[in-house]
Amino acid sequence: MTTKITDYISVRQRASELGCTVPTRIAILPTNFDFVAARTDFQQLSEAATVKALFRTNNVPLDDLLPASERAPYIQNNSFEWLAPTLFISSSLLIDNQAAVSVALSVLSNYITDFFKGVPGQKTVKLDIVVERNGDMSCKKISYEGDVNGIDSLVDVIRQISNE
Repeated sequence: MTTKITDYISVRQRASELGCTVPTRIAILPTNFDFVAARTDFQQLSEAATVKALFRTNNVPLDDLLPASERAPYIQNNSFEWLAPTLFISSSLLIDNQAAVSVALSVLSNYITDFFKGVPGQKTVKLDIVVERNGDMSCKKISYEGDVNGIDSLVDVIRQISNE
């Protein structure tokens, strides 16, 4: 299991620049959010649709960057690992509803566990989470790669980053 923390662009600023809704809860970021020229060029991992449905079904507070009339095209992943879409967690959500992060990661963990049932060999999950810090609203990216059981440990990492 590896967890790497790096600086990330300001999601608030970037969303505004692209004419997107600025997320105040959890959002799923397109794979090319940090460098795309226009929001019409967004691309999303195919797993994003599943994660959105899971979150909505389980009442996880979720914001869309794009209006309902716009959708980013999906990229299909054909490998033996589960690649999650990049999640954004806003500072306001972390202040108002810290339990939502635990619920979101638990929902993901349960889904991925079911997804891998009956699959032989090593089961690897790749997950990026962008966390907005409370103080200066800057963002850090947590890149996780490992077993599904390690996802739960990310809640503490998220809280730590948000309070730096």
